[in-house]
Parts: sequence; structure tokens; C-alpha cells
Amino acid sequence: MFRVLRNTALALVAMLSLTGCFKDVTTDTTLRIKTLVEEASGGERLAAEGCYGYIYYTAKEDWTVGSYDDAVAKTITNIETGERLSEPNGESEPYTIEGSTNSYISIFQDKAPALVVVVYPEAQMYAYIYRKAEAENLPYTYLTLIFHKWKTGSYPEGSKDGYKWTVVAPEEVATPPANDENE
Repeated sequence: MFRVLRNTALALVAMLSLTGCFKDVTTDTTLRIKTLVEEASGGERLAAEGCYGYIYYTAKEDWTVGSYDDAVAKTITNIETGERLSEPNGESEPYTIEGSTNSYISIFQDKAPALVVVVYPEAQMYAYIYRKAEAENLPYTYLTLIFHKWKTGSYPEGSKDGYKWTVVAPEEVATPPANDENE
């Protein structure tokens, strides 16, 4: 009798230990992107209001955003073939964290790899990041994007691979000299 109880208990322990092996693994994540703006070098970083974003599921890293107008039109271009896509696979929604003055946008990513684009209309700037969904069972991925208004052209923003944005700022516009003549 003792043998039967012992074997039953061992079988029960073995079955219970196997239940952990059959958990669902998902790479779906919601990107929560904090958008900030820095007006001057070393200046205060404030919430970049009015930003929005979208996501394209791309097979390779050979897709880019050609210009600010393309970013606004939600158009990406294949670097190798010149093919253009204008219908994103997903778009952002505003997201607010209680007690925070920072603005966030939220984009759901359920496939990898993906090209994520964020547009900051007030400054006519945009940024994009090529993301692979590497984390498993991570419902939220928090990213920070800082638009430096004092920079021109494109520049990298971020500290490690997989989290580096390419930010594109407008080139400096030459201001015409003031007219000193009196009318």
C-alpha cells in the first residue's frame, strides 16, 4: 500500500512539474514611447506634445523614411528597390501615466522585425527605429525618444543597439538679412 501511495505521489509531482513547460510564449509587446524635446544644447527636456507614430512590419532593415513629407504621409521606401508603402500595419494612440507630465504614445507590435516611425509636427522632425521583438512575455516595452531642436540633419539618439533611434531634424534655413532701409 505504501508503494502505491509513494508511486502515485511521485507521478503527481512529475505531472505538476511539467505544467510549467507548456506555458504560452509570446513576443507581442506594446511600445510605450516617451517623447521629449530639448530646445537648446544642455537645456531642459520637456514633453514633446502632439507626436504620433506608426509601425510597418518589414522583412529586412532595408526600409527607411525618405523625408519629413514622407513621414507625415506615413510612407516608407525600400532602399534597394525603391518600392514605397503608404499603409502602416498599426498606428499610435496617446498614452498617459498618472502623475507624469511627460507625454507618451503607445504602439502595439505583434510581429518582428518592424520599422517604427514617430513624427513631431511642431518641430517638423521625425524619428525611426528598426525593432526586432526580442523579449518574450514582455507586455510593455518602454522607450524614450528625445528630439533635440538645436541639432540639424539626422543624428542617432539612444544608448544601445535595438533602442537607437535615427532622428531627422530640418536643415538650418538661412535667414535673409534684415532690410535696413527705411520706407
